[in-house]
Amino acid sequence: MTDDSEEYTKSTQLGRSSSTSNPWENPRSMVGSLLEKTTSRVLRTLSTTSATTFNEGEVGSSAPNEGAKNASIDNVIDSAIVRSSSVLESPVERNDINSQCNDDSSPPPKPKKQHQDKRTYLGNPSVTPTALAHSLWQSTILPYHDTVIDATCGNGKDCLALARMLFPKSVAGDDDVDENNPQPQLIGIDIQSRAIRNTQKSLLASLPTDIYYNHVSVLEQSHEHLMDVPRHNKSVGLVCYNLGYLPGAGTPSGETSFDYKECKTQTQTTLYSITDASLLLRIGGMLSIMTYPGSNLEESIAVEHFVEGLAMLTTRNEGGWRDYVDNIPEYVNEDGTKDDSIRVLITQAIERVVAEGPKKQTWRAFVHKPLGRPLSPVLATAMRIK
Repeated sequence: MTDDSEEYTKSTQLGRSSSTSNPWENPRSMVGSLLEKTTSRVLRTLSTTSATTFNEGEVGSSAPNEGAKNASIDNVIDSAIVRSSSVLESPVERNDINSQCNDDSSPPPKPKKQHQDKRTYLGNPSVTPTALAHSLWQSTILPYHDTVIDATCGNGKDCLALARMLFPKSVAGDDDVDENNPQPQLIGIDIQSRAIRNTQKSLLASLPTDIYYNHVSVLEQSHEHLMDVPRHNKSVGLVCYNLGYLPGAGTPSGETSFDYKECKTQTQTTLYSITDASLLLRIGGMLSIMTYPGSNLEESIAVEHFVEGLAMLTTRNEGGWRDYVDNIPEYVNEDGTKDDSIRVLITQAIERVVAEGPKKQTWRAFVHKPLGRPLSPVLATAMRIK
């Protein structure tokens, strides 16, 4: 019995691949391990049962013990089959086992890393100023009614978001514009031809053709004079800006090389434009401006002073809004010199809003900036409530 056991064990070991510390890493090793353990248990059962049968056979009781011996062997084999089947049918590792059985040379699969969905992170209004701006726009725009202006359309991402807010059913393919409502309009403006092409491509791919050609205008021009931009109706619900430079704008082949970061918005023209925007907005309309202190600190400071100046139109402080603008501090240039250019520009802008706007206009303004991150984008908003 000992010779048979050794020979069977050797043959079983030859049929196995090299053992590993983790049977899951090699399914053949796992099966071989199970077979070896099962064989050992069968042989031990045979040895024990045979010895018992030999001793009891002297008194003539071998037949019942033969049945017990077979039952013990069957139990051991059945147990091994159940364990093997339950392991091989595991849905987690089944594909890995099949692939390794078909290809001996393939390395064991590496565990997959947990992927973090950054879109959820970027879409949270409490985390990023872009998501916050979109949330505020959604609560401001009157679908199928307003004129909405993206004064710096860039690559068209904000324009596409505005289109989905202004024409929600049309984008979803449900309904067209109600002809009984005032003509809604989406206007995108940018001074760079590449930005215009990007925006047109994005909108054409997402909007129905009748909406795009009848209710969308993408204009290649400066946003400096918004009052001169043709509009379908007077209900301007939102004017938004994403200042700075066009991101990802390389130099196409055949064109003169340039630093795309040099083509960016300027403080003076930006103030002219947002002054026009404040005069266009209806009651309940919003002025939304994303600034970038890291690339143009002067422009960012000027925008913050302007929207605060709008809020100061109805202040009860002695001296009113005029006292506020008179106390705007001088701007410190990179070379250390100081000038009052921001104060002068803000004074001119607020004077124009007062002269050309409604007499009792009232504004609520906010500046949203992350704490501890002085160079991160800043969202400034002003809503006309009266």
